[in-house]
Amino acid sequence: MNEITSKDSFVLGQKYAYATASLLVGVAAYIQLLGIERAILAILFACLALRSAPAPRLEVRRLWAQAGRALGLVMLIVVPVLVIVKFDALRELIAALEKLQ
Repeated sequence: MNEITSKDSFVLGQKYAYATASLLVGVAAYIQLLGIERAILAILFACLALRSAPAPRLEVRRLWAQAGRALGLVMLIVVPVLVIVKFDALRELIAALEKLQ
């Protein structure tokens, strides 16, 4: 009953890859301040890795997928808040950059 088939191994390998990609993309989201697209990818890969169907369920790198999802969610919250809070400073910076042209 606890036997792992080749299909199960393939699916589990995909989930390991999704968990790893989720963690790496979640960390990469912090390299560029407005990297919201990478944060969304991190959340997407985490969801793919953590879903229970198709079997088997991810066990070994489950924490990686959860960490990638958490990093992505933090990024999706922090960047818009910073843009809203520092909107006047950003507007001044854009105006100064336009004067340089």
